[in-house]
Amino acid sequence: MFILDSLLIGSLRFVLDKIAAAAEAEASGEDALREQLLEAQMRFELGEISESALAKIERELLARIRELKATSPGPLTMTSSKAQVTVEATVPDELES
Repeated sequence: MFILDSLLIGSLRFVLDKIAAAAEAEASGEDALREQLLEAQMRFELGEISESALAKIERELLARIRELKATSPGPLTMTSSKAQVTVEATVPDELES
């Protein structure tokens, strides 16, 4: 019975850690910044803004995204007396530039 309780609590803690990490990532606003970048590119294609305005917006948004990535925490790790689970995600090179 104790092992089952331990597994249940460990699993629950892992899930809550994942939820907390997801909420923290969403709060950081990287997705919102990427949406703003996409919106600016669409406005440029529609002729609503100039190429220089697009370049300025891109510089600002990409700089903010880089700042967020530089301050992001390392991999998510959960440790118990019997096991250790580490979750780490990597970003493809084409998304970093």
